[in-house]
Amino acid sequence: MLDNPQMTAGLLAALKAAVPFDVELTPEVVKQLQSQNAANADQVRRTVSDLSYAGDEGGILCHIVPLDKREALFISLTHVRMPRTMPLAAAVAEYQKHRVRKLKKQAHLQ
Repeated sequence: MLDNPQMTAGLLAALKAAVPFDVELTPEVVKQLQSQNAANADQVRRTVSDLSYAGDEGGILCHIVPLDKREALFISLTHVRMPRTMPLAAAVAEYQKHRVRKLKKQAHLQ
């Protein structure tokens, strides 16, 4: 199990209560969107409109729906950066660090 169920549920609830909020896409995500010719692929700053949990495989997902309601983006919380000024930034960083560490460990075991 990658995620701590209680910690993840608490963070998800807190993030849902904070919606909408802005995040920045990582450079890797921006490059992938550009390679797919996605609309507004160069736009790094995005607004999260909802969140969900995709189990251990996907973790917490950010729902990013542009104003024109086209090409919604569902992206793992581990692939975005929160502004440090957001009250939940430290909790998100801890979740990301924990999840990445577990994913790396899992990859080495396979």
